[in-house]
Amino acid sequence: MSVPPYGAADPGTPPPQSRVFATTALVVLALVVLAASGLLAWYLLTSGGERGEFEAAPECGIGRTEVLDEIVPDHRLEVEETVGTAQDTFGTGWQCRWATPEGEGASVPAAATLVLVAAPVEGGPDVASGTLSSTAQGHEPEPVDDLGDEALRWVETGAFEVGCTGVRVSNLYVETCYTAATDYEATGSVDGESAAEDAERLARSIVAELPEGTAAD
Repeated sequence: MSVPPYGAADPGTPPPQSRVFATTALVVLALVVLAASGLLAWYLLTSGGERGEFEAAPECGIGRTEVLDEIVPDHRLEVEETVGTAQDTFGTGWQCRWATPEGEGASVPAAATLVLVAAPVEGGPDVASGTLSSTAQGHEPEPVDDLGDEALRWVETGAFEVGCTGVRVSNLYVETCYTAATDYEATGSVDGESAAEDAERLARSIVAELPEGTAAD
């Protein structure tokens, strides 16, 4: 399976100018892991397993919560793209990114990303669980209580620190990441742990809005 043309080794590379941070500093990190874990997903699907509840992943609109309004003021939707194909065993869904607009504004640059991937219904919960653990691996993740069926929180280190939270709800994988600058010139980022706390808040607000209509019979 080919690796999708997304992601970057250093998610916090400083932008060449301050407001460009809003659209380029934060990238979706889970997608390369999704491709790399294809063999694991194939094994889990072909060996049977629990039946998942979600036939499809919700679209980006589910991420427009009050928490997003709070942590990314004056946000604009910068990315709204599909993830995966019928041939990808990890499933299909959406990747989304909101950021403060470029140019003069009332808020310092900030950005949040959202990944929503529904694994195939048959054996999907195991696949989504594998995606969660594989994505967080190597980042010293911490378990998060009372969020979905299982959840982890971690920090992606770099010139700009990014906080992320991954959640499994049945066969649906939900990942939120967040970062913000400490000033208009984007000379530094907020603390990674603080960013992870906001990413968790965003994840909780999204999971609370998951539509029952996507559940499979």
